[in-house]
Amino acid sequence: MLAVIHESIETLLRDKGLIDSSDVDISFEVPRDEWVRSLTRPTINLFLFDVAENTEKRDTNPYTSVAGGKAERRLPPRRIDLFYMVSVLTTDVADEHEVLWRVLATLMRYQQLPQEVLSESLRSVTPPLAARLAGKDDTRSFLDLWSALATRPRPALAYVLTAPMDLAISIEAPLVLTRTARYRRIATSDHAEGDVRTQIGGIVRDTDGRPLPNVLVNPDDSSQRSITDADGRFVLRSVREGRVTVMVGRDGEVQRQVSLQVPGESYDIVLER
Repeated sequence: MLAVIHESIETLLRDKGLIDSSDVDISFEVPRDEWVRSLTRPTINLFLFDVAENTEKRDTNPYTSVAGGKAERRLPPRRIDLFYMVSVLTTDVADEHEVLWRVLATLMRYQQLPQEVLSESLRSVTPPLAARLAGKDDTRSFLDLWSALATRPRPALAYVLTAPMDLAISIEAPLVLTRTARYRRIATSDHAEGDVRTQIGGIVRDTDGRPLPNVLVNPDDSSQRSITDADGRFVLRSVREGRVTVMVGRDGEVQRQVSLQVPGESYDIVLER
């Protein structure tokens, strides 16, 4: 759920805020000092720092739905507030302020995420995702957050998305997490060379959101490859960190080049025809 919400927020900023991917990156990383200093391009960062139920919007009265000639009583979805600290990370203060102002204007314009920016799985969600900029009364001090992250304070916005959580929906798919293994090679000199490798997994879908089986996913930096299962899932092991290019497609068809950030929020791929 969170991964597709983040995809939709990025689409909102790209499409409605006209923030081009060739100029500015968008990230949902924890803005620790080491990561911030590693950036090479201006980056809009949306740090999810708190999650809480919106008790003011809680409805405990069950409703009745009819399907297949049978009536079913269900509790309404709970409403979950997602709190983001939105900041712009650049080496130039003027650029930082310019991009932050563009982000502010875009986020303020929409009190709910528009249908056209939503990922396929979110378009039928009820009630729709509500959005607002938080005031000082409903979020902690960002100075405390920057201090806890050991990072230089920057101007930031408090953005809140309210998403429904249906407690009656069962979880069917297995959980796929990013796994990172760190190795240290013993060099002949006094220095040791570090190597970081990560296991990633995702789903390949078509433009209508349907999972695609028997699709080859092949990173450009190794001989390993993965073929999606009946549910469109793939797993790649021992992938290097950073921007990784993978070739995606079925045997005998034109392969599509896709760029993934490792580690990242999601490794799902939409295969266009």
